[in-house]
Amino acid sequence: MNGADVFWLFQVLPHPDESLGHFLGRFRRANDLSRLGLAELLSVSGVMVRNWETPSRQRPPSSSELESLSNGIGVNRETLVQMLPPDSSQLHLGTRLCPVCYREVPIHRRAWQYASVERCERHQQSLRWQCPACGTSLRLPALWESGICEHCWLRFSEMTDERSANGRAQ
Repeated sequence: MNGADVFWLFQVLPHPDESLGHFLGRFRRANDLSRLGLAELLSVSGVMVRNWETPSRQRPPSSSELESLSNGIGVNRETLVQMLPPDSSQLHLGTRLCPVCYREVPIHRRAWQYASVERCERHQQSLRWQCPACGTSLRLPALWESGICEHCWLRFSEMTDERSANGRAQ
């Protein structure tokens, strides 16, 4: 089956500056799809979907794959291009977030993927790559379902600089 032939029960729209990986994870969860399920609907391999959700693999969708993705999920190609991670020379390999931005809108932002960005421009918070309470690295944004550390359950929105200054490890 071709993705363009599918009627989605839940049409998921990307937020401005949302990363492609996070958006694909939200889309898959809303429509109860695994990576392989989405790949099958798009007529691509499961490895391709995993690569698209993992910026550090440095294998963004090709032009034809973007077209297939656009047709399959109902998001225009130009929007998808804007969601792509920076090129590999500018990419921070670990997942990072601004806890205050995440509190406002619980998405992973594309801007957090740039290696040159260490702090959120809006909130002047350090970008977190690990939980300040237990030191666990953040999972891939595509897997962020509950917005919490998978080890100690600290909410992403509570991982602020103030929390670190109050005796928690960074």
